[in-house]
Amino acid sequence: MMGKTHIAAGIATAFVLMQPKNVSELAIATVGGSIGGVMADIDVKIDRSNKYAKNASMDALYGEILAIVISISVLLSDFLSGGYVIPSIANHWQMSVIGLALFFILTVIGEHSKHRDKTHSALAWTLFSISVVLIEPGIGLAFAIGYGSHLILDLFNKSPIRLFYPREGGICFKVCYANQLGNELFLAGGVFIMTLYIFQML
Repeated sequence: MMGKTHIAAGIATAFVLMQPKNVSELAIATVGGSIGGVMADIDVKIDRSNKYAKNASMDALYGEILAIVISISVLLSDFLSGGYVIPSIANHWQMSVIGLALFFILTVIGEHSKHRDKTHSALAWTLFSISVVLIEPGIGLAFAIGYGSHLILDLFNKSPIRLFYPREGGICFKVCYANQLGNELFLAGGVFIMTLYIFQML
């Protein structure tokens, strides 16, 4: 699936499973869901060998940038409105530093991996989620949900993922292509659920 779809699905799934009841909880679900939703695609390299490869690889990059922009904006808004997310991270900064270091190491490993390989596995999902839990437990839970939604959505694609890495071979359901109708339906569903929850908070 495409970057926007993974972000929308990650946030929407985090909203549904975490049931945020205030602005800070909404911020936590949004940050974790959006970053987790695109994190598995950190293994995508810019490929200019053909038009499709270039568009797909640039989409992954734009998705990561969009998730970062969303997260920074939401965290800043929560902080300025007196929310507790950033103070919570600061209050246990030692664990946050350890989590950030682990997250950085895993990201470097992921960037040097083949697409749909290490980062698209249950092992990567577990390790990345642990690193974010160390930074902030609530965001870590939302991140795990968002990352999980990415792996589940990619199973519907016609290209296999190595879900059980380091075991050889990949799996997929071969239901749809990443950039066609299935992608649009998942995107629309995610946006609808996100909008519903946000309006409930107003």
